Amino acid sequence: MKKIFILAVAMMPTFAFADTNDNWRFYLRADAGLTYSDTTVSDYDLSGFQGMFNFAAGAQKNRWRAELAFQERATVSEMFSSLLTQTMASLEQHALIANGYYDIFSSKYFAWYVGGGAGLSAYESVINYQRTGLETVEDGYSPILGAYTGLSINFEHVGIDLGVDYYYTYKPNVNSLVPKIGLRVIF
Repeated sequence: MKKIFILAVAMMPTFAFADTNDNWRFYLRADAGLTYSDTTVSDYDLSGFQGMFNFAAGAQKNRWRAELAFQERATVSEMFSSLLTQTMASLEQHALIANGYYDIFSSKYFAWYVGGGAGLSAYESVINYQRTGLETVEDGYSPILGAYTGLSINFEHVGIDLGVDYYYTYKPNVNSLVPKIGLRVIF
């Protein structure tokens, strides 16, 4: 009897905070983040701060969300390194990613979520050697994978997301954790 009581008490938050709304609700989401990325393209170090912006459209039902997101990321080589080597470099990535999320904990105003996504990333790197005037451009496509976690602060038609995203692309090889803040408008 004691084990059943402990199990019931442990499961209580799951049942007490379960969302009983069985209707699909659509939303638009935008978020932004900044991270330091360690990246090399064509044997040139493109390590530096990388900004990220996402725009997504999706649907949610109960604790589940599914969305299609467009992501833009850009890295500019470090200023100090550029001055010493007389080389300026940049990396731009654009991706289309299908994402899924699940609220592990959900109440009326707060939710802790986890998620994942996969898609296709297009990239372009530009390396400009200022002494010689030569410029090297490399572009292509690569798969992109993501894993997400964070806290949502929810109101009737607005959600504020505070989270951390992890992204991996094969070419150029980018592994990055991106702290982010976002806004969801729910219809």
